[in-house]
Amino acid sequence: MRILVLGAGAIGLVFGGFLAKAGHRVVFLGREQNVSEIKRHGLFIEGLWGNHLIKNMVGYTNLEELKKKEGTSFDLVLLTVKSYDTEYMLKAFHETFADPVPILSLQNGLGNLDKMSRIIGPKWAMAGRVIFGAEIDTPGKVSVTVYAEEVIVGGIANGIDYQKVTGIADTLSNAGIPTLPTREINKYIWGKVLYNSALNGLGAILGVKYGFLREHESSRMLITGIVQEFFKVLEKENVTLDWPTPGAYLDDLFERLIPATYDHYPSMLRDIQHRKRTEIDSINGAIVEIARKHGIDVPVNWLITTLVKTKEKIALGIKI
Repeated sequence: MRILVLGAGAIGLVFGGFLAKAGHRVVFLGREQNVSEIKRHGLFIEGLWGNHLIKNMVGYTNLEELKKKEGTSFDLVLLTVKSYDTEYMLKAFHETFADPVPILSLQNGLGNLDKMSRIIGPKWAMAGRVIFGAEIDTPGKVSVTVYAEEVIVGGIANGIDYQKVTGIADTLSNAGIPTLPTREINKYIWGKVLYNSALNGLGAILGVKYGFLREHESSRMLITGIVQEFFKVLEKENVTLDWPTPGAYLDDLFERLIPATYDHYPSMLRDIQHRKRTEIDSINGAIVEIARKHGIDVPVNWLITTLVKTKEKIALGIKI
């Protein structure tokens, strides 16, 4: 397969790297520092899934150059940019590459699949629930740090053909990234947002790994408040998850999910440390906005959102 990865961050590099190692033609669109390093020395992946040096990849920093050098024929596109760049990247890709191609979002947050369906059409849009962690150590080097469950991929009802979904899941699994198809991707996306809402922003505020949040009563209390509010929103949105109650989810979070990702640093913390914008608006911030629509008060999620945005502005040097 010819695969284009839109976004050469940690997750994009891991997916692209393993797919290239499996023999697929992988092309990255990303920042100059990662693209240049991959061109010169290849991509080094280390961590839980072993050590791999992969050299059969190319990268570009803009779509026009990519189109000129690689043509327009791709079998699959992986969308791994930050959620706040989803609409911009999809429109830019759609304008540059007119022929439709399946696009799989491997992003955090709510709303990405809806934007994809609107811009490229539901017959070509998929989303993936990713619940393993990866970090870029230096340009051209990425570590798989934690792993909780398989990647889950799927499209909306009456959207992309399910045989395509299962084929892409098989392609990822055969490349070394455990992946399962689903007809209920919305449930899994909401479940990932619940996980991120409980841990990512709070861990970024405190500057700690996920495991720290499990060990202290005060942080467990905050997580409990986040989760209880989240379930109120789920009820109003008529979304059903695998956990029937907040208590059932909290038991699973503290006993299984956090231990599996104990040593993971929140992506929002890394964003703040690197003076970048976070994805808080599509995680806790999205819950705040949906709750407001339903007339629900979610003070803990509001507090987490506000504190992360404050830290973000401080890191970016914004005073308003």
